Amino acid sequence: MHNKENNAGYGIAAVIVFGLIACLLYGLGGGIRADIGILLNPLADNSGISYQDASFCIAAMELVFGITQPFFGMLAARKSNRFVLILGSVLLMIGLGGMYAAHSFIGLLLSLGFLFGAGAGALAFGLVLASAIHFVGEQNAMLIAGMLNAASGMFSFALSPAVTALLDKGGLALTLLVLGILSALLIPAALAVTSRDAAAVRAERAQSAAAGKTEEISFRQVLGGALKNRTYRLLMAGFFTCGFHMIIIESHLYSQYVADGLAENKAGWAFSFYGIATILGALLSGFLSTRVHKGRLLGFYYGFRAVWAALYMFVMPHNFATAVIFAGGLGLTGDATVSPTSGLVHANFPLRQSATLIGLLFALHQIGAFLSAWLGGIIAEATGGYTLLWVIDIALCVMASACSLRIARR
Repeated sequence: MHNKENNAGYGIAAVIVFGLIACLLYGLGGGIRADIGILLNPLADNSGISYQDASFCIAAMELVFGITQPFFGMLAARKSNRFVLILGSVLLMIGLGGMYAAHSFIGLLLSLGFLFGAGAGALAFGLVLASAIHFVGEQNAMLIAGMLNAASGMFSFALSPAVTALLDKGGLALTLLVLGILSALLIPAALAVTSRDAAAVRAERAQSAAAGKTEEISFRQVLGGALKNRTYRLLMAGFFTCGFHMIIIESHLYSQYVADGLAENKAGWAFSFYGIATILGALLSGFLSTRVHKGRLLGFYYGFRAVWAALYMFVMPHNFATAVIFAGGLGLTGDATVSPTSGLVHANFPLRQSATLIGLLFALHQIGAFLSAWLGGIIAEATGGYTLLWVIDIALCVMASACSLRIARR
C-alpha cells in the first residue's frame, strides 16, 4: 500500500492551490517544448544552417526528451524528485541560452537537441504526478493527472501567439530571453510541488524496512520486473501507437488539410480545434479514469482513433466543416490516454518506480513519434499524400485497442 494519508489535514482549497502549482510546473515546461517549432526558421537563420538541419535538431530534441525520462526517473529514486525537477529547469534555461549562442549545426544540436531535450525530459509527467500524489493522496491521482495534461495543452495554446508576437517585436534574442525567464519560474514551482516528498519517501522506506525490503534496485531490475508484468507489456504496445498517432496530427495534419484543398488560413483554424479539444479530453479522461475501468477506457480511445481516421479518410467529404469536426474528434482522445495509462502503472508498481516506468512508456511514445514523422515525409514524397500513413495508423490503433481490452478483461 502507498501512503494515502499524505493529504491529511489539508483542505480542498489547499489541494486545488497545489494542483495549480503542479500544473504551472508541468504545463509551462511542456508548453515551451511544444512551441519550440515556431522558432525553427529563426534558429536556422541565427545558426547559419539549413532548414533541414534545424529540423533534425528538433527531431533529436524529441528523441532525447523521451529517452531520458526513465533515467531521470531512476535518478529521482536515488536522489529526489526535487533534485531532478530543478536540474531540468536549469538545463532548460541553459539550452535556451545556448540556442542563441549557437552558430553552427553542432552548437544547435547540443543546445536544442541535447540540453533543452534533456531538460524537458527531466520535467517529466511521471515525476510531477508522483510528487502530486504525495500531497493530494492516491484517491485524487487521476484528477491531478487530467489537470496536468490539460495544463500542457493550455500553456501550449497560450504560448503560441505570445512567442509569435515576441519574434515580431524583438526577434529571436528577446523571445529566448523571455522563455528563459519563464523557465526560471519552474524552480520555485518545483520546490512547492516537492514539499511533501521527503516525508512520503521516509514513510515508504519505513514500510519497506518493516517488510524486509531495504535494498535499492537498479534500472535493470525495475525494467525486468515491468517486462514480466502482462499489463505493462500491453501498455507498452499502446503507448508506442499513441506516439505514432499523435505526431501524424502534430506534424502532418495541417499539410493534409492543405493538400485536401483548404486555404492555409482555414487549415490553421481547423487545426486549432485539435488543441482546444485536447484540453477538454484530458480533463474528461481524468474524471472518467476514477469511475471506469482504465483498460476499457484505453480500448475505447484507441478504437475511436481507428474508426475516426477511417471515416475521415475514406467516407467523409474533405472540406472545412469536416476538417474542424475531424480535428475536434482527434483532440478529444489526444492526451486522454495518459491518465488511465499512468493509473494502471500506479496500480501495478510501487510509487517510487512509477516515474521510471511512466518515463519508459514516454520513451516508447517518442520512438513511435519519430518513426511517424519520418515515415510521413517519405510516404508524402513517394505517393503525393498521406493515405498510406493513416492506413498504418489505423492498423496500429486497432492493435492497441485489442491490447487495452485484454487489460480490461484481466
